[in-house]
Amino acid sequence: MQTTGLRYFLAVARTGSIAAASAQLNVAASAISRQIGNLEAELDCVLFERRPRGMVPSPAGELLAQHAHQMLIRSEQIVTEIRELEGLARGLIRVASSEGFSLDIVPSTVASFHAAHPGLRFEVTVLPPAQVTQIVAAGEADLGITFALAPSTQVEVLYDEQVDMLVLAAPDHPLARAKVVQLSELPNYPIALPTRDTTLRQVFDAACLQEGIVIEPVLTANNLATQLPFVRRSRGLALMSALSMRTPLDLNALVSLPIRARASLSRNIQIQAMRDRRLPRAVRGFLRQLLDALPPPAGSA
Repeated sequence: MQTTGLRYFLAVARTGSIAAASAQLNVAASAISRQIGNLEAELDCVLFERRPRGMVPSPAGELLAQHAHQMLIRSEQIVTEIRELEGLARGLIRVASSEGFSLDIVPSTVASFHAAHPGLRFEVTVLPPAQVTQIVAAGEADLGITFALAPSTQVEVLYDEQVDMLVLAAPDHPLARAKVVQLSELPNYPIALPTRDTTLRQVFDAACLQEGIVIEPVLTANNLATQLPFVRRSRGLALMSALSMRTPLDLNALVSLPIRARASLSRNIQIQAMRDRRLPRAVRGFLRQLLDALPPPAGSA
């Protein structure tokens, strides 16, 4: 079976229609239909059933889908290993990232690694933390970097380190010169918070609940890019990891302050990979550079 046909088959299985798969892959619908027809002829079976909700894999299609991901991953590994033997500095590194790391750490690592290996290409997908884990587990990303609240059995965790939540403020904010901010002080100032489906908001809300503190955010936003201008241009505050905001902090555009609370305001940074997968050499090199950008794990010398 050709890998092109398998990719097109999986796209239709995932999206539920040839038209949607065509838009996702930027490939003509007729080409996708032809490849699926070739697969059905080769396997002598029907791979999809047409239902009101779209094209649904038949029992044979479901069986093929279970194995197609692994077949494609193995095919990519073989191509990568052959290129490495030939000394070709080419290839694609796919990274899934939660938003906090997409602002600085991931693009900075991509830039520096690409400078040393200009033949490589990179694909960065920014997703909520749970979805990062899901696509890494499915083999749709080589590495995932995300915040996590609990261990995951879906993936292999290559790095796991706790990091504290901080308050971000403009340099002229009344709290900017404080050494530490009490959680109980935060209701006195306008604050921007992420949406409730984020790990940061879940940890923060739990800490507030434990101390009986009620905070009504002036701004609730599902991305950091919306929160940061609010902090810079008002006497407002925001919450995030210092790792997410390293460049603005280094440039003194913002200041960060530790928060004192009864409950933990920490989350874990994880770098994740698909279980039982041998990472290509280029991905292993990128991983080493990514690890260099993160705090060393506790207890490491």
